[in-house]
Amino acid sequence: MDTLDLLVGTVGLRPYVFAFLAAFLSIALAEIGPWRTLVWTVLGYAIAFACEWSSTRNGFPFGLYHYLDAATRGRELWISNVPFMDSLSFVFLSFVSFSTARRLLRAPARPDGRVEGGAAVIALAAVLMTAIDLVCDPVSLRGDRWFLGRIYYYAEPGAFFGVPLSNFVGWTLLAVFIVGAMRGLERVGVLRGAPLYALPRPELFAPGLYLGIVLFNAAIAFWIGLAPLGWLGLAIAGGVALGCARSAVPVLASAGLEEVR
Repeated sequence: MDTLDLLVGTVGLRPYVFAFLAAFLSIALAEIGPWRTLVWTVLGYAIAFACEWSSTRNGFPFGLYHYLDAATRGRELWISNVPFMDSLSFVFLSFVSFSTARRLLRAPARPDGRVEGGAAVIALAAVLMTAIDLVCDPVSLRGDRWFLGRIYYYAEPGAFFGVPLSNFVGWTLLAVFIVGAMRGLERVGVLRGAPLYALPRPELFAPGLYLGIVLFNAAIAFWIGLAPLGWLGLAIAGGVALGCARSAVPVLASAGLEEVR
C-alpha cells in the first residue's frame, strides 16, 4: 500500500481527529496567520513525535508505552513505531490550549497575529492541555470499547484509570515545549505575517474547540461506562466555559462602549 492510500486510510479510521484539525486550521489562520500556523503545525508535530518516539523506547516523558502494530499498521500511516495521527493530535491540542489560556488571562490575540504571552500563558496552556488528557487518555486506553480500537498499552498500568501519573507530567512538559518554542521563535523575529482573515466574535472559537474536544471525550467516557471520567470532563468543560465567560465580559463591555461612541 502506498503513502497516499495510507493517508486516506488514516483519515477514514480517525475522521474526528481530522475534523478537529480542520477546525484548528480555520481558527489559527484567523488568529496567527498562515506562516505561524504552518510553523506551529510542523514544529508541534516534530516535538510531539520526538516525545512519543522517546517514550516508546525509554519512557521519557510520558512513561513507557507501546503502540500495537497489529491494530492498524498497513491500514493507516505510521512514522517509525508511532501512528501519524497520534502525534498530529498534539498540534491542535497545544494550540487550542494556548489560545484558550490567552482568553482566560485576558491576553487576546493581537491584530498582527503575534504569538503573545509570558510564563503565565505558557503555564496555563500546559494545565489546560493536561486537563484534556485527564479524560482522553483513559478513554483512548480503552479504545477497544469504542470505535478507536485498542492501539496502545502501558508497560506498567498506572493509578489513574490505568494511566501512569508520568503521562500527565509528560503532557505538561510537551505543552511547555511547543508553546515555549513558538514564543521563542516569535521573540527572535522568525515568525512573520498577519492573520489571513477575521472571524466574527473571535473570542468564542478557540475556547469552543477546546470545549468540543473535552466534551467529545466525556461523551465517550459515559458511553463506555466510565461515568466518573465523564463527570470529570463535564466539570473541566464547565470551569473553562465559566472562566472564558467571565474574561469576555470586560472585552464585550469595551466593544459596546466603542460602538456607542
